[in-house]
Amino acid sequence: MKQKIIYSFVALIAFSGCSTISQNEVFNALREETSKNLQWIKTPQEAEIVKKNVNDLLSQPLNQENAVHITLINNRSLQQMYEEIGLSQSELVQAGLMSNPLLGYTIGRGGGVTKSTLSLDVALLDVLWIPLRRDLAGVALEETRFRVGDEVLRTVREVKKAYIDAQVAQKKLALYEGLLKSHEASIQLAIRQHTAGNLSKRNLLKMQDTYARARLEAIELNRKNAMARETLNRILGLYGDQTNYTLEETPLALGIAISDDKGLETRAIKNRLDMNAAIKAVDYAARDAGYTQKTRLLSEIEFSAESEKETDSQGFNSFGIKIPLPIFDFGQGRVGKAQALYNQKVHRLYEVAVNIRSQVRESYAESRYAYDKAVETNEVIVPVNQEILEETKLFYNGMLDGVYELLEDHRRYGEAKMEAISAFGEYQKAQSDLEYVLGGTDNGTK
Repeated sequence: MKQKIIYSFVALIAFSGCSTISQNEVFNALREETSKNLQWIKTPQEAEIVKKNVNDLLSQPLNQENAVHITLINNRSLQQMYEEIGLSQSELVQAGLMSNPLLGYTIGRGGGVTKSTLSLDVALLDVLWIPLRRDLAGVALEETRFRVGDEVLRTVREVKKAYIDAQVAQKKLALYEGLLKSHEASIQLAIRQHTAGNLSKRNLLKMQDTYARARLEAIELNRKNAMARETLNRILGLYGDQTNYTLEETPLALGIAISDDKGLETRAIKNRLDMNAAIKAVDYAARDAGYTQKTRLLSEIEFSAESEKETDSQGFNSFGIKIPLPIFDFGQGRVGKAQALYNQKVHRLYEVAVNIRSQVRESYAESRYAYDKAVETNEVIVPVNQEILEETKLFYNGMLDGVYELLEDHRRYGEAKMEAISAFGEYQKAQSDLEYVLGGTDNGTK
């Protein structure tokens, strides 16, 4: 009997040791759907390799492509999301395992007789439910992969926008530093003119007020520049000396705007990973409802085997089975819950589809308006203010205008140029939003 019990135990282990998809296979599929640059940090050694790669990328002026690369390998929020794959894959492994059999041994003595009992209890129906559980866990793993992939693409969008904000803040600050020097030269000239009696006290005070406000604006631009860099630092996962990087000096370009929105909604519905995740969630809920329906009455059946032996007597072997009687609980609660969860996921899928279509229309409109605004600012407002400044210089040289008018028009020209920088940045951020809502791009992502 002991040998039979051992053989049965070994057979169960062999049956439940079926192979399953590995974490690396799932993560490689995620790379295919998002970016080849993804890296999952699992060990201190891998963390050191990532740190070295990040420092190498930061040793040169940082461009947007490398900022995305650093984020994908160094952002700890993403690393936490990658572990969701590990959790779901572990659940898939667990779903393919039978419940451990219960091996019992008792010994008793009385009236000069010693009695020993060896027992084994096995959850028999686990053999039948394993394929169903594995199927459910496999769908859940796919849903997790799509959900993590969507978070990757969201983060790529956020780092692109943060990089653009940092770039815009730096360019505006550099431009304004030049304007501030012009203000300083003008106020020095005004003081000399006032001393010589060629400038009224009122005009001198106006210029001093303008100069003070210019310095306040410079302080505000420095603050915005620092805040923009810190936002970028957080997304990149940088600290300490790593934050001393420099941004690459590249012009803010408009590129070519998408001419119309025809077919964009269909493209987004097809490519968006959160849409795929919602579809898998419905699939999981449907299969779970079927699993619950099948196991509602016979969820647990136990097979037991016992071998009893008394002193100076032959052993006695017995076999038994335990079946739950569906008298009070027919599984109606579990079935109702599974159906409600399925309905919930269906409504969620509908909501995701509606939201995606709305996001496409919204992002396309935002991109078009931002493009038109950037063109108008760069091609009309900046040139007009430049011509105004040139005309004012002629008036000033002819002593028809004072230094205050010259300074004011110089300020307006500088503000127009900063408006153009902001408009270019807003357009590029709108493009990043549009790229995400369409399901990814070819620049470092799918």
